[in-house]
Amino acid sequence: MKRASWFRGFAAGLIMALICTGGLVFASGGPATVTGYINDKLHITFNGKPFKPAEADGTELTPVLINNRTYLPVRAIAEKAGVYVGYDDATAEVILRSENELLNRANLVAYYLKYLDFAQLAPFVHKDKGVTFSPYSFVESGSVKLSPSQVSALSPSEEFTWGAYDGSGDPIELSVGEYFGRFVFNLDYFQAKCIGIDSLVKTGNTISNLDTTFPGGHFVEFHIPGVNPEYEGIDWGSLRLVFEDVGGEWMLVGVVHDQWTV
Repeated sequence: MKRASWFRGFAAGLIMALICTGGLVFASGGPATVTGYINDKLHITFNGKPFKPAEADGTELTPVLINNRTYLPVRAIAEKAGVYVGYDDATAEVILRSENELLNRANLVAYYLKYLDFAQLAPFVHKDKGVTFSPYSFVESGSVKLSPSQVSALSPSEEFTWGAYDGSGDPIELSVGEYFGRFVFNLDYFQAKCIGIDSLVKTGNTISNLDTTFPGGHFVEFHIPGVNPEYEGIDWGSLRLVFEDVGGEWMLVGVVHDQWTV
């Protein structure tokens, strides 16, 4: 579940974005030969600061002038703006997805989770896969999984066995309200000091298996470091919301809590 998977087979220096239209240069029957000129006089700024597009290895990419129009490397520009870039070899399709779109969806879902608003949460749950709840970073095969209709009908007093407590191995038998207070919004993640997108902000001594449990998924992690100085940082907490792209929409497939475990 690393962002690099979006770039597989993608030649960043070859696909150029048109400044005036945002389109891509393709001939109707396939690639065509064009005459271009290096435009090394063009300077780019991002939010008021100088920006030089470059390959992943640091090689600088220079704008190109073709038929009096300037073209920029789409991958370098898109990444800087917080947009995912991918390429589908089979269809010759360049795929652009906004990182902000994923974060916005995660913030909205987090709001419904915090206030136990299951009626509003249900439409965001994956219709076929449902949403899996895990009290710890390693998602067990028997974790609670609920369909959109089941989420919509949830009651705070309804009880489930959510897994086993770290250390003792005793079953986590809690009501929905109790579980959410202990293993979902145990901290106010709207006050998160760090937010990771497809990147683990903090891990303890329990491994994360998000990549194998949710293949093809993408996640947002809301992380709060230790709150009480007496605990020297081990009272940190993370909430990871996992989504899959379904027809251009981010649909919720996982609600994974993480903390220090023994």
